[in-house]
Amino acid sequence: SWSESDPTAAAVGSTVTIHSLVSRPSMNGKVGVVVSANASTARFGVRVAGEAKALALRPANLQPAAEAVEVGRLILKAAEWSPQSHALFPTAARKWAVEVMRLGYLIAWDEERF
Repeated sequence: SWSESDPTAAAVGSTVTIHSLVSRPSMNGKVGVVVSANASTARFGVRVAGEAKALALRPANLQPAAEAVEVGRLILKAAEWSPQSHALFPTAARKWAVEVMRLGYLIAWDEERF
């Protein structure tokens, strides 16, 4: 979970996993998105699929969703393209990325053809 000394850790738009809720244990393990932060109540508004409105949750009941953390790490590692960062992506994703880059190159440098 996030420490209360790091108020930016659960920024709006963060993907989080809910844990250790006593009042609504059925929400534990669910993934949601932070949609608001309320400094006066020290709670984050978290939108979970299937819920009519955002849940007001304490930082202690939230942790970054594993998927979001992994994607964030991958983005940081690949921020500057290199053969080393290219290898971080699965083979199928690399193939599509190369095709998209080639298409972008053609469009950028041969505008008369498109």
